[in-house]
Amino acid sequence: MTLPFPKLHRTLAVASLAVASWSVTEAQTVTSTLANGDLAAAAAPSDSAGIRPDHLWTADYVGLLWSDTGAVITGPLHWNERDWILAGIAVASIAGSSSLDRIVERNVQAHRTASENRFFSQYQNFGSTWSFGVIGAFEVWGEAMGDTRAKDTAMDALTASIIGPGLIGTSVKYVAGRVRPNSAKFTFEFRPFSGNQAFPSGHTAQAFAVGTAIAENYPAWWVQTLCYGGATLVGYARIEQNAHATSDVVAGAILGWSVARQVVHRHDRPPSPKKLSWSPYVDGTGGGVLFFKSF
Repeated sequence: MTLPFPKLHRTLAVASLAVASWSVTEAQTVTSTLANGDLAAAAAPSDSAGIRPDHLWTADYVGLLWSDTGAVITGPLHWNERDWILAGIAVASIAGSSSLDRIVERNVQAHRTASENRFFSQYQNFGSTWSFGVIGAFEVWGEAMGDTRAKDTAMDALTASIIGPGLIGTSVKYVAGRVRPNSAKFTFEFRPFSGNQAFPSGHTAQAFAVGTAIAENYPAWWVQTLCYGGATLVGYARIEQNAHATSDVVAGAILGWSVARQVVHRHDRPPSPKKLSWSPYVDGTGGGVLFFKSF
């Protein structure tokens, strides 16, 4: 089936990606409370001291990453009825978007141009290597300028990237084994544990993980627009490059967004009392290890 209007394929693709934005908006409560169902965590300001260590390169961060991973993975054990309903909405959004997989793929590919291909083949890197450049830029700026919010953003984005696209996304890809549109014999071709990795879109998940971490720490409307608009465009790029179907992209967007929001709100919680931590240090006369204990 070919749509009679040449530009309608873009409208369909963007509209289907909007399903992800709508579903994650509806699911704000569940994604900010996956760890223990505490609704107050969602209201915590993103610039609070929270439980983040002072630097990414300390052993404390490794411990934080470990505890974050456990909180995200075990989150569903703490969901209530409303949480499961909201999670169901997200799943329904992915299932609903799958009805557009074939028609969007055909029309996007039918109207693909050389200039679009050149642009999107580069732009999609914001969902892979370039995204880590963005994280690095926030970290370098934060360390050089003493900007705590920038350092917090880098820490949140890196953590969300490791847990969301890195751990969960990769695992689901391996289990689902969906064949990419550019090599699939039919639309819904799944070969579990075969090495095929179309579902969910890792680039989209990564773009939304980093974009959400930035947007949560810098809540100005124009930052939100740039972050979520830019991440959505990464999803479209993956469809245009014929690497993913629409439902792959929607699933990736929900994954990256939800994990990043949980990570940010968890990091914003007040630190536990009587916590012992340590960090290496080097000065002009030598080095050593500093131990800290909060009360």
